[in-house]
Amino acid sequence: MSIIIFSRPVRSGKTTELIKWCDIQQDVSGILMPDINGSRKIMNIKTGDVFDAECMEPENTDEELLQVGRFSFYASAFNKANELLLENISHSLSWLVIDEVGKLELGKKGLFPSVESAVNQYQFTSGKKAIFVIRDTLVESAISFFNITEYTLIHDLFQQSRRNNSAQEEQNRVGGGNQ
Repeated sequence: MSIIIFSRPVRSGKTTELIKWCDIQQDVSGILMPDINGSRKIMNIKTGDVFDAECMEPENTDEELLQVGRFSFYASAFNKANELLLENISHSLSWLVIDEVGKLELGKKGLFPSVESAVNQYQFTSGKKAIFVIRDTLVESAISFFNITEYTLIHDLFQQSRRNNSAQEEQNRVGGGNQ
């Protein structure tokens, strides 16, 4: 299956694990949303460029903001992230990462256009995969909302990688792999 949902509870190290995982992969694109110095950022996986996503002083800005609970995010940051992701989706890359699919996207805001496009592009294709990071309490809602019917749910990226490597080694051992 080409859509992988990586899910665990809030603040359980999903983005940190993704950063480590991306460092050892090839042909990965997309975005991560690390917490750097107490503020959410958006990181372009391919280039390493980082820009602010979270507005720490919403009362002191004239920029359009998106509210999620106690957090204020720059609408312009999500516009930039969507441009990047939609460009990545249109290219044939092995892996696309979207960190994360959450309450904004379920409200048709934030990364909604990119998630919707990625589901359409990756759900029934082979050879390339999309990883959606979704907190554990929103998995069922996101699956239903985006009509994701074909997916693999994982809680540990490195365990999944070990399984994939073992399956490839087994296939090679019985003569079915690429020589």
